[in-house]
Amino acid sequence: MANQITAAEVLEVIYEDTNPNLIYGLKVKEFGGTPTGDVNSLAAITAKPLNTSYIRVPVVGEVVLILKAPSSFSSGTRDTSDTYYIDIVSMQSSIHHNGLPTATNKTITTSNASGDANKYNESASGNTQKASPPKIDPNFTEEVSVKPLQPYVGDVLMTGRYGNSIRFSTTPKSGKFTVKQKWSAGDPAAPITIVRNSKTTTGGGKVNNFITEDFKKDDNLIVMASGQLIEFENSSKVLTSNAKYALDSWKKENWGKTPQTLITSGRIIFNSTQKEIMAFAKNGIGLSSETAITIDAKNMVSVNAKKMELGTDSQEPLILGKKWKKWAEDLIDAIGGVTVVHPVVGPNLANQQGIAWGAVAALKGQIPSLLSDISFTKKS
Repeated sequence: MANQITAAEVLEVIYEDTNPNLIYGLKVKEFGGTPTGDVNSLAAITAKPLNTSYIRVPVVGEVVLILKAPSSFSSGTRDTSDTYYIDIVSMQSSIHHNGLPTATNKTITTSNASGDANKYNESASGNTQKASPPKIDPNFTEEVSVKPLQPYVGDVLMTGRYGNSIRFSTTPKSGKFTVKQKWSAGDPAAPITIVRNSKTTTGGGKVNNFITEDFKKDDNLIVMASGQLIEFENSSKVLTSNAKYALDSWKKENWGKTPQTLITSGRIIFNSTQKEIMAFAKNGIGLSSETAITIDAKNMVSVNAKKMELGTDSQEPLILGKKWKKWAEDLIDAIGGVTVVHPVVGPNLANQQGIAWGAVAALKGQIPSLLSDISFTKKS
């Protein structure tokens, strides 16, 4: 092979790192050479990726472009080269796989063809070539429901084989598209970036029918928008507190106008293994759930605000524990010091000297136990 780009079928993908010079390497068979599907054949070529910073791993049966370039053993006095592969040839225009197994693999038959004149004549004129049955990599999982993304004007698309993608886009002014985008408006040329990981497809149709990101149905999406209106629907409708304090700009703006990052998934987990998780907002933080919102902490839960409500229609203030304790104790002592005036005999013993006062004193002794050891509030 001269120093030009040629095509080769992938016979084997090297998934091990035992040879540091062959990470992400392939065994390939160049088109136009000796027909073979054997990775151990002399016709099989070992190829390395031209760029290890961007790897699109082929599967057996796909075709890659290869070329010769200097190897790591080259020097000023020694000119050595290696074979490198550039990228996968999209022969089937598929984002899932573009395998054309046995494109270079033909079984060579040299045995006699007894009892069949036609086979004998074929053998007599040279080796009989029969195409082997098509065979894609047995470790590759085919999924016919994976569809390609609809391109919009000026898009840059990065797509995986299984419904994962990154779109760098904007809102197109117009265009004839199979599937209309699910965002609109925004300033001219305002960017929108969409990261998608989903097996969700819309309908059946052909393998290469276009789809677009669905902000209501896709399994996992991260959307970084610059004022575009997004077709989205919040999963929880419990919004009484949010509405009372007008934390509803997202609703008034129809999920747009303000630059925003939207994350939607079946479950979202934030896990910090060393430091804090912080959330800052210029104009409010709203939480909503169709079931419950819980907060657990091993040592402390601290809430600080000028006013705190338990319920949006709350009107009754809480009692301050320590102040109530002193007030209740003073009240009981004052009652105990009152002298009872009998209508017949006149002034009698003070209340605290009466027979029943022991029960009252016992109740006074229980007051400290009524104060919480873990929950505290303040006057203002």
